[in-house]
Amino acid sequence: MKNKGVKKKTMSMARIAVYISVLSSIFIAAVCIIVSSIFFQREAIKIYESMEISLTGSALKNVDQGEIQDLIIRTAEVVNKIPDPKAMRENNEEEYFKKFADIQNSEEYKKVWEQLNNSRHGTISTAYCLSIIYPEKGYWVYVIDASDTNVQRCGELLFDDFSDYIGQPGRRYIGNVTYSEKYGRVRTDGVSVYVDEAKNISSYLTADIPISEAVKNVKIFLFQSAIAALIITAFACLIVFLSVNHNAVKPIDTMASKAEDFVAKYEERFDTHVGTDVFKDIYEGDVKELIKLGISLRSMELEMNSYLRDIDRLAGEKARIGTELVIATKIQAATIPKNYIDYEKYTQIEFFGDYKPAKEVGGDFYDFFTLDDDHLCIVMADVAGKGIPAALYMMVSKIAIQTRAEQGGTPSEILRYVNDRLAANNTVDMFVTVWIGIINVKTGHVIAANAGHEYPALADESGRYSLFKDKHSAVVGGMAGIKFKDYEFDIPKNGRLFIYTDGVPETMNKEEEFFGTDRMVEALNRCSNMGPKETVESIRQTLEDFSCGAEQFDDTTLFNIWYKG
Repeated sequence: MKNKGVKKKTMSMARIAVYISVLSSIFIAAVCIIVSSIFFQREAIKIYESMEISLTGSALKNVDQGEIQDLIIRTAEVVNKIPDPKAMRENNEEEYFKKFADIQNSEEYKKVWEQLNNSRHGTISTAYCLSIIYPEKGYWVYVIDASDTNVQRCGELLFDDFSDYIGQPGRRYIGNVTYSEKYGRVRTDGVSVYVDEAKNISSYLTADIPISEAVKNVKIFLFQSAIAALIITAFACLIVFLSVNHNAVKPIDTMASKAEDFVAKYEERFDTHVGTDVFKDIYEGDVKELIKLGISLRSMELEMNSYLRDIDRLAGEKARIGTELVIATKIQAATIPKNYIDYEKYTQIEFFGDYKPAKEVGGDFYDFFTLDDDHLCIVMADVAGKGIPAALYMMVSKIAIQTRAEQGGTPSEILRYVNDRLAANNTVDMFVTVWIGIINVKTGHVIAANAGHEYPALADESGRYSLFKDKHSAVVGGMAGIKFKDYEFDIPKNGRLFIYTDGVPETMNKEEEFFGTDRMVEALNRCSNMGPKETVESIRQTLEDFSCGAEQFDDTTLFNIWYKG
């Protein structure tokens, strides 16, 4: 859940642009520096490798090849005669180096050492080392160390990790970087001198070149580049800030201020229905998006002005239509008979009806009127459709049925006449379902006809209802020349007849479930001891409870007759 008491931080567009520029510049500078350092290191390694190979090659030319090979062979022979050079070097150092003393004290050794040392002077190399490699045993054996510091004696072992060694005896030396207390980081590389696979001899002449100074210079270069990048970024951010502020932020602020003015004038516009020109010529810059925004705001204003004019026009039309609907509702309500008191003289029969349209006006109706002293005509009808068209069709149908019924005849004859009249001028494809019955108030005998209407519900002497599945004919008004069928039945003494429109069983709840005729019959059976008015009111309440306020799309009409006998 959001904390409404904490105000959300906001940030200007110009500041966001600066932040984005700074972060992107720092990121790009960092990436460039890292990539540059990696490539520089690789190129430096290649340069040092080439220099060392060149230096060792030149130094090797200044040495007698026979003498240097002789020293290598003699040293290798001594090493190969020692069962475990590593253990002897660690446990008996003095005895170990005595085995190489004749070699190191020989004039030949001193001559080669001096030649290599003289070759070192005047170059950037700090040492020339003549060594024999034993990768499978994990150590080097020094033959000559021509350097001015940490001079290694002949036969000295240099232990190393050869797990990554990819060179082969007699091939180019695989260079590496070590650390010296005097020179710092030192790059070592060299060339093969002598190889004798039969005697397990693989010797190299290597040169050591300090690279700490070069690394230091690289760091200084990278630091200077970073400072320059930051300075350039600062100037770029300043330019971005000024540009965004001038070309975007200020115009947007102006538009926002105009929008506030537009909103503030809402009440005035709505009351007077007078348009405004708040967004006219709001932006005259060159930014494409802001030009589009200005056009959109101007279009919105013009649409709003047009909308207000439409409101003014529609308000009058709505008021007129509303008034007409109120009048139409009252007229239709007046056509539904409520004069039950006029029929109290018929003590053998009692009836009551109720009508509720889905909209202001509808197409359902019921009617009752006398044909003579002994016969009462009851009509229940439902026009296909809703609203004013259905109401107009309902009025025409109601008048036609009553007019024809008062002239005499059976229900089927009445419906045939009405059907032909409605079908003759039916250009809107409307029709009406009708249940019409003529009741003998003295005997309870009914002659009826059903033109596509719902089945009535008939109750016996005990008041127990059930659906009476009568004979159906076609709907009225659909097509001329249709014949309708009469049928007859008797309402028993103390029996009841319930007629209704399809809005009753098609009443829906919020789960879109229909009320249905089964629930209707159950509800009627709970009214077996009630009079017609109480029965109709109970069924109406049951429908409202079932729907739970769900919107209904059909009119509902109910009519109940109690034949007392």
